[in-house]
Amino acid sequence: MAFTNAIANNNNDTVYTYYDAARNKYVLNENELEYIPVKVSESSSGKYTGGTYTTKAITEKESHELEQLFKTALANKKAQTNKNIKPNAAVEINYGNKQIDFLLKSTAAINISLKNFLTQLMKN
Repeated sequence: MAFTNAIANNNNDTVYTYYDAARNKYVLNENELEYIPVKVSESSSGKYTGGTYTTKAITEKESHELEQLFKTALANKKAQTNKNIKPNAAVEINYGNKQIDFLLKSTAAINISLKNFLTQLMKN
């Protein structure tokens, strides 16, 4: 993963992706949130599955709150790490033709907040 200090701008082309510790993937694209679970064949144990693929519409307010969490994670250098190990999370922000990748410490408050909010949105 490449690391950068760039900051994503607000525009409709921005796609935010969060990979949890198991590398299940949450993708925010405007007001749509997509959950792409790890398949058994992709898991490190060869036995784990992340569940069922889901996509759902979220409100503009929820989308904005989620974007703010991603931007807070990007700005919080103390929450980031260069160690791509479990249970750390990964974040990818794509806007235009640019991509920002970084890792979040599993114990970082922003990582916990981001993961909890994503999980909550998928349950509602």
